[in-house]
Amino acid sequence: MRLQTRYCRALPAIVLAAATTLAHADDETHVGAALTAGLSGVGADLGVNLTDYVGLRASVAGFSISRTGNYGTSVGWDARLKLFQAGALLDVYPFAGAFHVSAGIVKDGNRFSLDGKPSGGSYTFNGVTYPAADVANASAVVDWSKAVPYLGLGWGNLAGSRGLHFTSDLGALITGSPTTSLTATCNVPSACGGFDTNVAAERTKLQNDVHNVTFWPVFRVGIGYAF
Repeated sequence: MRLQTRYCRALPAIVLAAATTLAHADDETHVGAALTAGLSGVGADLGVNLTDYVGLRASVAGFSISRTGNYGTSVGWDARLKLFQAGALLDVYPFAGAFHVSAGIVKDGNRFSLDGKPSGGSYTFNGVTYPAADVANASAVVDWSKAVPYLGLGWGNLAGSRGLHFTSDLGALITGSPTTSLTATCNVPSACGGFDTNVAAERTKLQNDVHNVTFWPVFRVGIGYAF
């Protein structure tokens, strides 16, 4: 978390220094737009060249997928992973070509939502089985929603010159550990001995399972045009 905070504080200064110290090698300014696809989902980039060596880019992407599984707990879940990332990137082209190094701030809206799914007419919390009729609901959330730093490299200069461009990016969002929650309610308290304790144990299992997911890989390719 300290590393993440330092990056967030340092990136604006890096952007300002790069933009003001590199001389403009080209009097023409180009604006490029691209459609992208990759691990972050389907999205779009909008870029502008500041010099032959520096460009700015806005990026947005998203996707959602559903899947059933246990996810490190004793409970079956109907899960939905919602991906959403939007941010501003500084692209540095050290050789005034297609290769670039990128850094920026991204709003990471990735979220994992889970709804409990009874198996054989019952739920199992921490090894203890409860009839599904006695459990009002069970849900959980794993949430990375926050502004985080991005570091990466790639190939292609979206706004380097007029015409068609192909781009690619490989990097990571430094997300830190996500926040997690897991709740369940018993309809019949007299029939749910130790229910809250067992639900809390499942919550701990989920937290331990996702605690070390402190970065999110980014890989995307794009095709666009610059004007």
